Amino acid sequence: MEDAEFLARLRANTGDTAVWDGFDPTAWRCLQPEGDGPEVVAKDQEDAAYASDDSAGMILNLHKLTPAEKAANGLGGGEGGGSSKRNKARQYAAGETAFPREVAELKKIEWKETGLAMGDASAKSTTFVPFALVQNYPNMFVGKANGARAEPLFKLETLHEKRVWDLYYTHCPPDMGMKPVVLVPTYQFEHLLQVVNAKLDTQLTIPPGRNEERFRMSFGLGNAPRPRFLGRSESARTFLDLVKAIPEPHPDDDLSKATQLGLEEFRKLIKRSRADRKRGKRSDRNRSKRIKAHQDWGRSVKRVQRYLGLRGRTAGDGNVVGKLAALDLDMPTVDEPEGFVLFVAIDIEAWEENQDLVTEVGIAMLDTTEIQGVAPGEGGQKWFPHIRGRHIRVKENSWVMNSRYVRGCADAFDFGTSEFLLLSQVEPLITDLIDKATTPAGGSSPRPVVLVFHESSSDIKYLRVLSYHVEAAPNVVEVVDTREMHQYMARSNDSASLATVLSSVGIRSFRHLHNAGNDAVYTLQAMVGLAVKMRGMSGWARTVTGHVPYSELKEKDGWTSNEDTDGGEPVGLRGGDGSHGGYRASEDAGTSSGGEGQDWEN
Repeated sequence: MEDAEFLARLRANTGDTAVWDGFDPTAWRCLQPEGDGPEVVAKDQEDAAYASDDSAGMILNLHKLTPAEKAANGLGGGEGGGSSKRNKARQYAAGETAFPREVAELKKIEWKETGLAMGDASAKSTTFVPFALVQNYPNMFVGKANGARAEPLFKLETLHEKRVWDLYYTHCPPDMGMKPVVLVPTYQFEHLLQVVNAKLDTQLTIPPGRNEERFRMSFGLGNAPRPRFLGRSESARTFLDLVKAIPEPHPDDDLSKATQLGLEEFRKLIKRSRADRKRGKRSDRNRSKRIKAHQDWGRSVKRVQRYLGLRGRTAGDGNVVGKLAALDLDMPTVDEPEGFVLFVAIDIEAWEENQDLVTEVGIAMLDTTEIQGVAPGEGGQKWFPHIRGRHIRVKENSWVMNSRYVRGCADAFDFGTSEFLLLSQVEPLITDLIDKATTPAGGSSPRPVVLVFHESSSDIKYLRVLSYHVEAAPNVVEVVDTREMHQYMARSNDSASLATVLSSVGIRSFRHLHNAGNDAVYTLQAMVGLAVKMRGMSGWARTVTGHVPYSELKEKDGWTSNEDTDGGEPVGLRGGDGSHGGYRASEDAGTSSGGEGQDWEN
């Protein structure tokens, strides 16, 4: 950028012309933001262009001046100076300030309803900005005060203060390993900046140069997919619920229908949606946690296989206790189910408007004493008839039907007859089924129980709402999460929906999901299908030879699993919430709407 153009932009953005007369910008206009020194090398020329501070434009970068330069140019550092304005912007981003009366009119603007239902394609003329970029705007384009680390994001609560957002989404090409990107119309983000500017007397703008393309994304070139409507977000809670409810890819969005030019442009847009400019450093910092999580997932799979009789145990000398014959799906398993555990899957539905109001409880059970001597069949489906399901509807809350974020179907239980119980009766029922479980032959001692969930942390929290505490159950020896089992099979940090997991193991006849009873049965089917499929993938027919060196294990991020191990001892309820050592994939993903394992709860 030429000096004359640069100075013209300074005058335009600051609203002052005379103060910049005689000012020499060469000493500071191209400095890198704090923390992005010369050692940071962009992956390619496009990334380098977007990382350039010059391309970001002059947005509250007055702190780059030295005290002498500020004094020489009449800027100072007192009340009303650039530093003060920047600090106010930071306060707003952190939700520490309130709107004054003079911006009341701007705040009154209400967006017309889109007229779209969830999953409908957006208009061709609409331009979008990734919501991750909205959140990261203060960190990426406002700068840091005096080198200090400030709040990096617009908080979700702040962004929804007397404000609504129309959310859209687009799925990413599978090979990019990214979650769906959440977007909002550009004009809604521009209005946010107008309100902030009116409130704080700042000149926040969409950055000029190549970065502007990231805030004005136009989709649909060459028959490539256009973003689809997700819903109107009125609060942080609403936002999180909507993001969790993103539908599966629409058949019309098949990338094979796009032209080569359209596909290339679509991939560029998805790449520009990332807001994690320091992703590599974050990834390295959390690599040890990530490796441990992957190892834990693999061990959990092996223990499930042992409980089903699909895998033998290893003795202390490394020799396998049990047979190592190849798995024949049409023959009974060669090892008896270890411990003859009772698998109990639980799924809980709550009202989308009040998560403390539980409406349905689904319970499914698989007694491993019944599958001994029974061939698993393709995908373990010959064991499915031994899964028994129950569907409990809470009488007091039976009037509730979810429809806004998910399509509830409480009256469509496909594996039996729904039962209506009072809320006070639900916890004793769960206690009897789990804590007092015995073998079919009877007996006084409770039998070992393995609890199964799809996304264990949320259902365990709902159980606490019902006054049942899994961590206190005396005979629960293991907590299994089919989401993690699938992640291990797919070698991915991205979590998948129950529908996706079922499809991945060849179960395609499922229907009426989000009925708690159906979901519990399908969760057990998914567990069996995953265990059988990975048993066939693991190469157990070969002779066990040594173990994988740690260097190779580390190189593969913990996805490699030694075949001379059996998964070890049961680990119970890890940490009380079903988590593996506290690691979340979102710790690697930063705040990108497209990063692996994106977690929106920031």
